[in-house]
Amino acid sequence: MLMYQHQRVSERFDVIDLDPYGSPATFLDAAVQAVSEGGLLCVTCTDMAVLAGNSGETCYSKYGAMALKSRACHEMALRIVLHSLDLRANCYQRFVVPLLSISADFYVRVFVRVFTGQAKVKASASKQALVFQCVGCGAFHLQRLGKASGVPSGRAKFSAACGPPVTPECEHCGQRHQLGGPMWAEPIHDL
Repeated sequence: MLMYQHQRVSERFDVIDLDPYGSPATFLDAAVQAVSEGGLLCVTCTDMAVLAGNSGETCYSKYGAMALKSRACHEMALRIVLHSLDLRANCYQRFVVPLLSISADFYVRVFVRVFTGQAKVKASASKQALVFQCVGCGAFHLQRLGKASGVPSGRAKFSAACGPPVTPECEHCGQRHQLGGPMWAEPIHDL
């Protein structure tokens, strides 16, 4: 409630650190609204089993994405959290810029800055992707949700992406693909 009471620009917080026991999903909507322009939002998720693909339907209900079990499940967990943050921020014409993303032990933690801007929000779909992962060999391919293309005037034009990037069977082993995501497909760190 405190974050919802501080949505006015003059009352926003410079830093919000969400570190609940379990999932922070119920706090994300309020947090992206209550952090100041360019402010720091830190989010810890200790529900790694959900984010690592052990319960796809629970991951979808909390974060709006299907997690897949794989060797890269910890990175996918980070990318799902970033996707969820950006998606919620977009509802308020805001977007996130990841600074640092950490996976350690049983939790993930992301540090993002939050900004406002309609033009940048339009680019958000092109920063998200679905993942096609082979159930046999584990090979994967990303399918962006949106496409950003430049035009001569220098302004970007946004459209739906085309796909899928795979055939029905894996090109390496012939097995079928699982579909996961959407997840953040851009860099998860700012060097």
